[in-house]
Amino acid sequence: MRTYLHHVRGFGRDIKLFLLYSFLANIGFGVSQLIFNLYLYALNLREDFIGAFNAVQTLSMAGTAMALGFLLNRFGTWRCITGGVCIFLAASFSLALAEWPPLLLVLAGFSGVGLAFLFTATMPFIIEWAKPEQRPEVAALSFSLISLAATLGALIGGFVPAWLSAAVPSIERGSPEAFRATLIAGTLVGTFGLLPLFSMGDARARRRAAEHLAAPAGEPAAVRRRAKTDKIVFVLIGGLMSLGAGMVMPFYNVFLTTLGASARQVGYVYALGGLSAAVIGLMAPAVARRMGSLRAVVMLRLVVVPFYALLIVWPVYGVAVLAHLARQTSISMAWPIDSTFIAEVLPARDRASVFGWRSAAWNLGFSAASFTGGIVIVRSGYAWTFVSLIVFSTLAASSFITYFGRHPLIRSGDIPSALPRPSRRKAVGGTP
Repeated sequence: MRTYLHHVRGFGRDIKLFLLYSFLANIGFGVSQLIFNLYLYALNLREDFIGAFNAVQTLSMAGTAMALGFLLNRFGTWRCITGGVCIFLAASFSLALAEWPPLLLVLAGFSGVGLAFLFTATMPFIIEWAKPEQRPEVAALSFSLISLAATLGALIGGFVPAWLSAAVPSIERGSPEAFRATLIAGTLVGTFGLLPLFSMGDARARRRAAEHLAAPAGEPAAVRRRAKTDKIVFVLIGGLMSLGAGMVMPFYNVFLTTLGASARQVGYVYALGGLSAAVIGLMAPAVARRMGSLRAVVMLRLVVVPFYALLIVWPVYGVAVLAHLARQTSISMAWPIDSTFIAEVLPARDRASVFGWRSAAWNLGFSAASFTGGIVIVRSGYAWTFVSLIVFSTLAASSFITYFGRHPLIRSGDIPSALPRPSRRKAVGGTP
Protein backbone atom coordinates (compact mmCIF):
# COMPACT_ATOMS: atom_id res chain seq x y z
CA MET A 1 0.00 0.00 0.00
CA ARG A 2 2.88 2.36 0.77
CA THR A 3 4.30 1.76 -2.69
CA TYR A 4 0.89 2.36 -4.26
CA LEU A 5 0.47 5.67 -2.39
CA HIS A 6 3.94 6.66 -3.52
CA HIS A 7 2.87 6.05 -7.12
CA VAL A 8 -0.26 8.17 -6.60
CA ARG A 9 1.80 11.05 -5.22
CA GLY A 10 3.84 10.90 -8.41
CA PHE A 11 0.81 11.53 -10.64
CA GLY A 12 0.74 14.90 -12.39
CA ARG A 13 -1.43 17.70 -11.03
CA ASP A 14 -3.92 17.54 -13.89
CA ILE A 15 -4.29 13.77 -13.46
CA LYS A 16 -5.09 14.25 -9.77
CA LEU A 17 -7.64 16.94 -10.62
CA PHE A 18 -9.14 14.70 -13.27
CA LEU A 19 -9.58 11.90 -10.73
CA LEU A 20 -11.34 14.34 -8.37
CA TYR A 21 -13.62 15.58 -11.16
CA SER A 22 -14.48 12.00 -12.17
CA PHE A 23 -15.24 11.06 -8.57
CA LEU A 24 -17.65 13.96 -8.01
CA ALA A 25 -19.37 13.69 -11.39
CA ASN A 26 -19.92 9.97 -10.94
CA ILE A 27 -21.50 10.46 -7.53
CA GLY A 28 -24.22 12.35 -9.37
CA PHE A 29 -24.52 9.58 -11.92
CA GLY A 30 -24.58 6.98 -9.13
CA VAL A 31 -27.63 8.59 -7.57
CA SER A 32 -29.37 8.68 -10.94
CA GLN A 33 -28.42 5.08 -11.74
CA LEU A 34 -30.07 3.88 -8.55
CA ILE A 35 -33.08 6.16 -8.35
CA PHE A 36 -34.19 7.09 -11.85
CA ASN A 37 -35.82 3.78 -12.74
CA LEU A 38 -37.61 3.84 -9.39
CA TYR A 39 -38.74 7.38 -10.22
CA LEU A 40 -40.16 6.12 -13.51
CA TYR A 41 -41.84 3.25 -11.67
CA ALA A 42 -43.40 5.75 -9.25
CA LEU A 43 -44.81 7.56 -12.31
CA ASN A 44 -46.51 4.26 -13.27
CA LEU A 45 -44.09 3.67 -16.14
CA ARG A 46 -43.00 0.04 -16.32
CA GLU A 47 -40.08 -2.02 -17.68
CA ASP A 48 -41.10 -1.55 -21.31
CA PHE A 49 -40.82 2.24 -20.96
CA ILE A 50 -37.63 1.88 -18.92
CA GLY A 51 -36.24 -0.18 -21.79
CA ALA A 52 -37.30 2.46 -24.32
CA PHE A 53 -35.75 5.23 -22.20
CA ASN A 54 -32.45 3.37 -21.97
CA ALA A 55 -32.59 2.62 -25.69
CA VAL A 56 -32.90 6.31 -26.57
CA GLN A 57 -30.22 7.30 -24.09
CA THR A 58 -27.73 4.71 -25.28
CA LEU A 59 -28.45 5.38 -28.97
CA SER A 60 -27.59 9.00 -28.31
CA MET A 61 -24.43 7.91 -26.51
CA ALA A 62 -23.53 5.72 -29.49
CA GLY A 63 -24.00 8.51 -32.01
CA THR A 64 -21.85 10.87 -29.94
CA ALA A 65 -19.19 8.22 -29.37
CA MET A 66 -18.84 7.64 -33.13
CA ALA A 67 -17.66 11.23 -33.46
CA LEU A 68 -15.56 11.17 -30.30
CA GLY A 69 -12.22 10.49 -31.97
CA PHE A 70 -12.69 13.45 -34.31
CA LEU A 71 -13.93 15.71 -31.51
CA LEU A 72 -11.09 14.84 -29.15
CA ASN A 73 -8.49 15.39 -31.84
CA ARG A 74 -10.15 18.62 -33.01
CA PHE A 75 -10.95 20.28 -29.67
CA GLY A 76 -8.85 18.43 -27.11
CA THR A 77 -9.87 16.20 -24.23
CA TRP A 78 -10.46 19.01 -21.72
CA ARG A 79 -12.94 20.97 -23.87
CA CYS A 80 -14.85 17.85 -24.86
CA ILE A 81 -15.10 16.54 -21.29
CA THR A 82 -16.12 19.91 -19.86
CA GLY A 83 -18.77 20.56 -22.51
CA GLY A 84 -20.11 17.03 -22.26
CA VAL A 85 -20.41 17.13 -18.48
CA CYS A 86 -22.29 20.44 -18.64
CA ILE A 87 -24.79 18.85 -21.06
CA PHE A 88 -25.17 15.84 -18.76
CA LEU A 89 -25.79 17.99 -15.68
CA ALA A 90 -28.36 20.17 -17.46
CA ALA A 91 -30.19 17.08 -18.73
CA SER A 92 -30.11 15.51 -15.25
CA PHE A 93 -31.75 18.53 -13.66
CA SER A 94 -34.40 18.53 -16.38
CA LEU A 95 -35.09 14.80 -16.07
CA ALA A 96 -35.68 15.17 -12.35
CA LEU A 97 -38.48 17.66 -13.07
CA ALA A 98 -40.09 15.93 -16.06
CA GLU A 99 -43.05 13.53 -15.93
CA TRP A 100 -44.46 13.53 -19.48
CA PRO A 101 -43.16 10.39 -21.26
CA PRO A 102 -42.33 12.01 -24.64
CA LEU A 103 -40.34 14.75 -22.87
CA LEU A 104 -38.51 12.13 -20.83
CA LEU A 105 -37.44 10.41 -24.03
CA VAL A 106 -36.19 13.68 -25.56
CA LEU A 107 -34.19 14.45 -22.44
CA ALA A 108 -32.83 10.90 -22.50
CA GLY A 109 -31.19 11.81 -25.80
CA PHE A 110 -29.46 14.87 -24.32
CA SER A 111 -28.41 12.88 -21.29
CA GLY A 112 -26.82 10.29 -23.57
CA VAL A 113 -24.73 12.97 -25.30
CA GLY A 114 -23.29 14.06 -21.94
CA LEU A 115 -22.77 10.53 -20.69
CA ALA A 116 -20.76 9.66 -23.82
CA PHE A 117 -18.13 12.18 -22.75
CA LEU A 118 -18.34 11.28 -19.06
CA PHE A 119 -17.66 7.61 -19.76
CA THR A 120 -15.74 7.37 -23.03
CA ALA A 121 -13.24 10.21 -22.62
CA THR A 122 -11.73 8.79 -19.41
CA MET A 123 -9.14 6.53 -21.05
CA PRO A 124 -8.19 9.00 -23.82
CA PHE A 125 -7.50 11.63 -21.13
CA ILE A 126 -5.42 9.18 -19.08
CA ILE A 127 -3.47 7.98 -22.12
CA GLU A 128 -2.76 11.54 -23.22
CA TRP A 129 -1.80 13.11 -19.89
CA ALA A 130 -0.46 10.27 -17.72
CA LYS A 131 3.10 9.01 -18.11
CA PRO A 132 3.16 5.65 -19.97
CA GLU A 133 4.53 3.78 -16.98
CA GLN A 134 1.76 5.24 -14.77
CA ARG A 135 -1.19 4.41 -17.03
CA PRO A 136 -2.11 1.03 -15.46
CA GLU A 137 -2.20 2.52 -11.94
CA VAL A 138 -4.03 5.66 -13.06
CA ALA A 139 -6.61 3.62 -14.99
CA ALA A 140 -7.19 1.23 -12.08
CA LEU A 141 -7.49 4.08 -9.58
CA SER A 142 -9.83 5.96 -11.91
CA PHE A 143 -12.22 3.02 -12.24
CA SER A 144 -11.99 2.30 -8.50
CA LEU A 145 -12.91 5.91 -7.73
CA ILE A 146 -15.82 5.64 -10.15
CA SER A 147 -16.98 2.56 -8.22
CA LEU A 148 -16.53 4.40 -4.92
CA ALA A 149 -18.55 7.30 -6.33
CA ALA A 150 -21.27 4.83 -7.28
CA THR A 151 -21.18 3.62 -3.67
CA LEU A 152 -21.75 7.10 -2.30
CA GLY A 153 -24.35 7.79 -4.96
CA ALA A 154 -26.21 4.63 -3.99
CA LEU A 155 -26.06 5.57 -0.30
CA ILE A 156 -27.40 9.04 -1.07
CA GLY A 157 -30.07 7.56 -3.32
CA GLY A 158 -31.11 5.01 -0.72
CA PHE A 159 -31.04 7.39 2.26
CA VAL A 160 -32.53 10.64 1.00
CA PRO A 161 -36.06 9.39 0.12
CA ALA A 162 -36.46 7.81 3.59
CA TRP A 163 -35.00 10.87 5.35
CA LEU A 164 -37.17 13.22 3.31
CA SER A 165 -40.38 11.32 4.06
CA ALA A 166 -39.53 11.40 7.77
CA ALA A 167 -38.70 15.12 7.69
CA VAL A 168 -41.66 16.12 5.50
CA PRO A 169 -44.73 14.00 6.38
CA SER A 170 -46.58 15.12 3.26
CA ILE A 171 -43.98 13.39 1.06
CA GLU A 172 -44.32 9.62 0.94
CA ARG A 173 -41.15 7.52 0.83
CA GLY A 174 -41.79 5.93 -2.56
CA SER A 175 -43.44 8.93 -4.19
CA PRO A 176 -42.25 10.78 -7.31
CA GLU A 177 -41.60 13.83 -5.12
CA ALA A 178 -39.19 11.92 -2.87
CA PHE A 179 -37.29 10.49 -5.83
CA ARG A 180 -37.27 13.86 -7.60
CA ALA A 181 -35.62 15.59 -4.64
CA THR A 182 -33.04 12.80 -4.46
CA LEU A 183 -32.18 13.14 -8.15
CA ILE A 184 -31.70 16.89 -7.77
CA ALA A 185 -29.45 16.39 -4.73
CA GLY A 186 -27.28 13.94 -6.67
CA THR A 187 -26.98 16.30 -9.63
CA LEU A 188 -25.90 19.13 -7.32
CA VAL A 189 -23.06 16.97 -6.03
CA GLY A 190 -22.04 16.17 -9.59
CA THR A 191 -21.95 19.87 -10.43
CA PHE A 192 -19.02 20.35 -8.04
CA GLY A 193 -16.99 18.21 -10.43
CA LEU A 194 -16.67 21.25 -12.68
CA LEU A 195 -14.39 22.96 -10.13
CA PRO A 196 -11.36 20.65 -10.60
CA LEU A 197 -11.86 20.73 -14.37
CA PHE A 198 -11.54 24.51 -14.42
CA SER A 199 -8.51 24.31 -12.08
CA MET A 200 -6.42 22.32 -14.57
CA GLY A 201 -3.30 23.72 -16.22
CA ASP A 202 -1.74 22.07 -19.28
CA ALA A 203 -4.74 19.84 -20.03
CA ARG A 204 -6.96 22.92 -20.16
CA ALA A 205 -4.54 25.10 -22.11
CA ARG A 206 -3.12 22.66 -24.67
CA ARG A 207 -4.47 20.13 -27.16
CA ARG A 208 -3.22 16.75 -28.33
CA ALA A 209 0.20 16.84 -29.94
CA ALA A 210 0.10 16.80 -33.74
CA GLU A 211 2.38 13.76 -34.09
CA HIS A 212 -0.30 11.56 -32.58
CA LEU A 213 -2.69 12.21 -35.44
CA ALA A 214 -0.93 10.90 -38.52
CA ALA A 215 0.83 7.68 -39.53
CA PRO A 216 4.58 7.88 -40.16
CA ALA A 217 5.34 8.27 -43.85
CA GLY A 218 7.28 5.01 -44.04
CA GLU A 219 4.87 2.86 -42.08
CA PRO A 220 4.25 -0.46 -43.90
CA ALA A 221 0.78 -1.08 -45.28
CA ALA A 222 0.63 -4.38 -43.33
CA VAL A 223 0.99 -2.48 -40.05
CA ARG A 224 -1.86 -0.14 -40.97
CA ARG A 225 -4.07 -3.08 -41.97
CA ARG A 226 -3.31 -4.89 -38.75
CA ALA A 227 -4.13 -1.80 -36.67
CA LYS A 228 -7.44 -1.48 -38.51
CA THR A 229 -8.30 -5.12 -37.85
CA ASP A 230 -7.30 -4.75 -34.20
CA LYS A 231 -9.70 -1.83 -33.84
CA ILE A 232 -12.56 -3.69 -35.50
CA VAL A 233 -12.14 -6.76 -33.29
CA PHE A 234 -11.84 -4.70 -30.09
CA VAL A 235 -14.97 -2.74 -31.02
CA LEU A 236 -16.97 -5.86 -31.92
CA ILE A 237 -16.05 -7.53 -28.63
CA GLY A 238 -17.41 -4.51 -26.79
CA GLY A 239 -20.61 -4.84 -28.80
CA LEU A 240 -20.95 -8.50 -27.82
CA MET A 241 -20.62 -7.67 -24.13
CA SER A 242 -23.24 -4.95 -24.42
CA LEU A 243 -25.86 -7.35 -25.76
CA GLY A 244 -25.77 -9.28 -22.50
CA ALA A 245 -25.31 -6.31 -20.17
CA GLY A 246 -28.14 -4.32 -21.77
CA MET A 247 -30.61 -7.11 -21.01
CA VAL A 248 -29.80 -6.95 -17.29
CA MET A 249 -28.22 -3.73 -16.05
CA PRO A 250 -31.03 -1.20 -16.72
CA PHE A 251 -33.55 -3.32 -14.80
CA TYR A 252 -31.55 -4.78 -11.94
CA ASN A 253 -32.63 -2.29 -9.28
CA VAL A 254 -36.25 -2.98 -10.19
CA PHE A 255 -35.51 -6.73 -10.16
CA LEU A 256 -34.27 -6.43 -6.57
CA THR A 257 -37.52 -4.74 -5.55
CA THR A 258 -39.48 -7.65 -7.06
CA LEU A 259 -37.59 -9.88 -4.62
CA GLY A 260 -38.82 -7.77 -1.71
CA ALA A 261 -36.08 -5.12 -1.37
CA SER A 262 -36.99 -1.53 -0.47
CA ALA A 263 -35.39 1.49 -2.14
CA ARG A 264 -33.06 1.83 0.87
CA GLN A 265 -32.03 -1.83 0.66
CA VAL A 266 -31.40 -1.49 -3.07
CA GLY A 267 -29.24 1.51 -2.23
CA TYR A 268 -27.23 -0.57 0.24
CA VAL A 269 -26.76 -3.34 -2.35
CA TYR A 270 -25.53 -0.88 -4.98
CA ALA A 271 -23.33 0.83 -2.40
CA LEU A 272 -21.80 -2.49 -1.38
CA GLY A 273 -21.21 -3.34 -5.03
CA GLY A 274 -19.50 -0.02 -5.63
CA LEU A 275 -17.39 -0.34 -2.48
CA SER A 276 -16.22 -3.86 -3.30
CA ALA A 277 -15.43 -2.77 -6.86
CA ALA A 278 -13.51 0.25 -5.59
CA VAL A 279 -11.37 -1.72 -3.15
CA ILE A 280 -10.81 -4.89 -5.17
CA GLY A 281 -10.48 -2.89 -8.38
CA LEU A 282 -7.21 -1.43 -7.10
CA MET A 283 -5.77 -4.94 -7.47
CA ALA A 284 -6.28 -4.86 -11.25
CA PRO A 285 -2.68 -3.86 -12.13
CA ALA A 286 -1.29 -6.57 -9.81
CA VAL A 287 -3.61 -9.21 -11.29
CA ALA A 288 -2.64 -8.15 -14.82
CA ARG A 289 1.07 -8.28 -13.97
CA ARG A 290 0.79 -11.77 -12.50
CA MET A 291 -1.59 -13.37 -15.01
CA GLY A 292 -0.92 -11.20 -18.03
CA SER A 293 -3.57 -8.86 -19.33
CA LEU A 294 -4.94 -11.40 -21.83
CA ARG A 295 -5.77 -14.09 -19.26
CA ALA A 296 -6.82 -11.56 -16.65
CA VAL A 297 -9.46 -10.03 -18.94
CA VAL A 298 -10.89 -13.44 -19.86
CA MET A 299 -11.03 -14.59 -16.24
CA LEU A 300 -12.72 -11.38 -15.10
CA ARG A 301 -15.28 -11.43 -17.92
CA LEU A 302 -16.30 -15.00 -17.09
CA VAL A 303 -16.40 -14.74 -13.30
CA VAL A 304 -20.04 -13.57 -13.40
CA VAL A 305 -21.30 -16.63 -15.30
CA PRO A 306 -21.80 -19.01 -12.33
CA PHE A 307 -23.67 -16.41 -10.32
CA TYR A 308 -26.21 -15.60 -13.02
CA ALA A 309 -26.59 -19.28 -13.90
CA LEU A 310 -27.51 -19.92 -10.26
CA LEU A 311 -29.88 -16.93 -10.29
CA ILE A 312 -31.81 -18.46 -13.20
CA VAL A 313 -32.68 -21.61 -11.23
CA TRP A 314 -32.76 -20.02 -7.76
CA PRO A 315 -33.97 -16.39 -8.01
CA VAL A 316 -33.63 -15.33 -4.38
CA TYR A 317 -32.44 -12.06 -2.87
CA GLY A 318 -29.12 -13.38 -1.52
CA VAL A 319 -28.03 -14.84 -4.85
CA ALA A 320 -29.11 -11.65 -6.62
CA VAL A 321 -26.89 -9.59 -4.30
CA LEU A 322 -23.89 -11.88 -4.89
CA ALA A 323 -24.42 -11.70 -8.67
CA HIS A 324 -24.47 -7.90 -8.51
CA LEU A 325 -21.28 -7.78 -6.44
CA ALA A 326 -19.51 -10.12 -8.86
CA ARG A 327 -20.57 -8.07 -11.87
CA GLN A 328 -19.58 -4.72 -10.37
CA THR A 329 -16.19 -5.97 -9.25
CA SER A 330 -15.37 -7.70 -12.53
CA ILE A 331 -16.28 -4.59 -14.51
CA SER A 332 -14.11 -2.37 -12.31
CA MET A 333 -11.12 -4.67 -12.80
CA ALA A 334 -11.53 -5.71 -16.44
CA TRP A 335 -12.14 -2.32 -18.09
CA PRO A 336 -8.83 -0.68 -17.09
CA ILE A 337 -6.89 -3.83 -17.96
CA ASP A 338 -8.23 -4.28 -21.48
CA SER A 339 -8.28 -0.51 -22.12
CA THR A 340 -4.59 -0.26 -21.19
CA PHE A 341 -3.90 -3.36 -23.30
CA ILE A 342 -5.44 -1.94 -26.47
CA ALA A 343 -3.58 1.33 -25.91
CA GLU A 344 -0.33 -0.68 -26.01
CA VAL A 345 -1.38 -2.63 -29.11
CA LEU A 346 -2.56 0.29 -31.24
CA PRO A 347 -0.55 3.23 -32.62
CA ALA A 348 -1.12 6.48 -30.71
CA ARG A 349 -3.14 8.01 -33.56
CA ASP A 350 -5.84 5.33 -33.24
CA ARG A 351 -6.37 5.38 -29.48
CA ALA A 352 -8.98 8.13 -29.17
CA SER A 353 -11.01 6.76 -32.05
CA VAL A 354 -10.99 3.16 -30.83
CA PHE A 355 -12.50 4.13 -27.49
CA GLY A 356 -15.10 6.23 -29.29
CA TRP A 357 -16.05 3.43 -31.68
CA ARG A 358 -16.06 0.85 -28.91
CA SER A 359 -18.37 3.06 -26.87
CA ALA A 360 -20.58 3.44 -29.94
CA ALA A 361 -20.75 -0.34 -30.41
CA TRP A 362 -21.42 -0.82 -26.71
CA ASN A 363 -24.22 1.70 -26.66
CA LEU A 364 -25.83 0.49 -29.89
CA GLY A 365 -25.88 -3.04 -28.52
CA PHE A 366 -26.96 -1.87 -25.09
CA SER A 367 -29.76 0.19 -26.61
CA ALA A 368 -31.16 -2.72 -28.62
CA ALA A 369 -30.74 -5.12 -25.72
CA SER A 370 -32.39 -2.84 -23.15
CA PHE A 371 -35.33 -2.18 -25.45
CA THR A 372 -35.72 -5.91 -26.06
CA GLY A 373 -35.08 -6.76 -22.43
CA GLY A 374 -37.90 -4.56 -21.19
CA ILE A 375 -40.37 -6.33 -23.47
CA VAL A 376 -39.04 -9.77 -22.51
CA ILE A 377 -39.28 -9.02 -18.79
CA VAL A 378 -42.86 -7.78 -19.02
CA ARG A 379 -43.90 -10.88 -20.98
CA SER A 380 -41.69 -13.65 -19.56
CA GLY A 381 -39.81 -12.46 -16.48
CA TYR A 382 -36.10 -11.97 -15.87
CA ALA A 383 -34.64 -15.45 -16.48
CA TRP A 384 -34.06 -15.04 -20.23
CA THR A 385 -32.18 -11.79 -19.66
CA PHE A 386 -29.75 -13.62 -17.38
CA VAL A 387 -29.28 -16.30 -20.04
CA SER A 388 -28.38 -13.54 -22.49
CA LEU A 389 -25.76 -12.11 -20.13
CA ILE A 390 -24.14 -15.53 -19.74
CA VAL A 391 -24.08 -16.28 -23.48
CA PHE A 392 -22.68 -12.96 -24.65
CA SER A 393 -20.13 -12.67 -21.84
CA THR A 394 -18.78 -16.07 -22.86
CA LEU A 395 -18.70 -15.16 -26.55
CA ALA A 396 -16.88 -11.90 -25.85
CA ALA A 397 -14.25 -13.52 -23.62
CA SER A 398 -13.57 -16.38 -26.03
CA SER A 399 -13.32 -13.97 -29.00
CA PHE A 400 -10.85 -11.78 -27.10
CA ILE A 401 -8.45 -14.57 -26.21
CA THR A 402 -8.76 -16.27 -29.61
CA TYR A 403 -7.87 -13.18 -31.65
CA PHE A 404 -5.42 -11.32 -29.44
CA GLY A 405 -3.78 -14.54 -28.19
CA ARG A 406 -2.53 -15.03 -31.77
CA HIS A 407 -1.57 -11.40 -32.32
CA PRO A 408 1.92 -10.91 -33.82
CA LEU A 409 2.90 -8.35 -31.17
CA ILE A 410 1.92 -10.78 -28.42
CA ARG A 411 3.69 -13.78 -29.97
CA SER A 412 6.85 -11.75 -30.55
CA GLY A 413 6.91 -10.54 -26.95
CA ASP A 414 6.69 -6.87 -27.96
CA ILE A 415 3.90 -6.43 -25.39
CA PRO A 416 5.20 -8.44 -22.42
CA SER A 417 2.47 -7.16 -20.10
CA ALA A 418 -0.03 -9.29 -22.02
CA LEU A 419 1.70 -12.49 -20.92
CA PRO A 420 1.94 -14.32 -17.58
CA ARG A 421 5.19 -13.73 -15.70
CA PRO A 422 7.02 -16.93 -16.78
CA SER A 423 6.14 -16.39 -20.45
CA ARG A 424 7.06 -12.73 -20.12
CA ARG A 425 10.57 -13.57 -18.93
CA LYS A 426 11.07 -15.91 -21.86
CA ALA A 427 9.77 -13.30 -24.32
CA VAL A 428 12.26 -10.69 -23.16
CA GLY A 429 15.12 -13.19 -23.17
CA GLY A 430 15.32 -13.88 -19.45
CA THR A 431 15.02 -17.11 -17.50
CA PRO A 432 11.88 -18.37 -15.74
